[in-house]
Amino acid sequence: MDALPRISGRLGQPIDLNVTFYRDGIPTDPYAIVNVSIYRVAVQQENLVIVASVVPPWDVNYPSPLSRELVGSEIAPGIFHLIWDVPTHDIVVPNIFFDVWSYIPDHPSSGTGDESILTDEGLQRKCCNEFWLYPEGFVCDAGLSNIRLAFESMDIKFHQPEVRTLEVGLMPLPLYDFDYNKIMPIIPLLRACFSLYTEHRELLIDREQMKIGLRAGTFRSNPFVLQYLFDTGRVLKGSYFYRIDLTLPNGETRSSPEFALQVA
Repeated sequence: MDALPRISGRLGQPIDLNVTFYRDGIPTDPYAIVNVSIYRVAVQQENLVIVASVVPPWDVNYPSPLSRELVGSEIAPGIFHLIWDVPTHDIVVPNIFFDVWSYIPDHPSSGTGDESILTDEGLQRKCCNEFWLYPEGFVCDAGLSNIRLAFESMDIKFHQPEVRTLEVGLMPLPLYDFDYNKIMPIIPLLRACFSLYTEHRELLIDREQMKIGLRAGTFRSNPFVLQYLFDTGRVLKGSYFYRIDLTLPNGETRSSPEFALQVA
């Protein structure tokens, strides 16, 4: 079973808690990742769910239980994944959760032993990320009401040689009066794809997969966006059109209007 992304975790299914460590804007491995602690609702001791301890960096199995990411045959620096098998009981959902990664950036120059280094909390730094868990996924739908969605273009101009995430806002309709309990749980499970055309409707990118993400800032009515990593080097400078196609869990599809896009 494939691990679910952070935005759509489910009870009883694995979730991919991914993180990238940067140094001066460049993905870089820290000296050691000590552990990953998972909290419910808030990062407080009484809300601790689990602590995943990582083997020491001198162990041949490091960074078990974490996994790495490959680019070709090479390990991608700075990128780690914790695949957490979410239990089926004893966790209240739907809810927000936090994964706190404790790590040591550099090997200290002091003469203390390696074991002492890993247990010295004064040397550790922490980074905190968020993810969501929902019930197992069973819902009932009598089919009396239809699901209506609107799309909002958020990125129009790109400049070569950018490789940048293109975002499209996704809004349930009517905006302030939709069936929240029916629609919001399925949005993280939507499958979206991106297609790019020339001004003469020549197809350049054909239905490549998008991700569901969160919109920057506070947008309580429409916090979700569809994300596509657009490599401007794949096209010439000029004007283009793109379209988003969605597949709903019930098999229906939704298509956005054609949005303009410029590459300068």
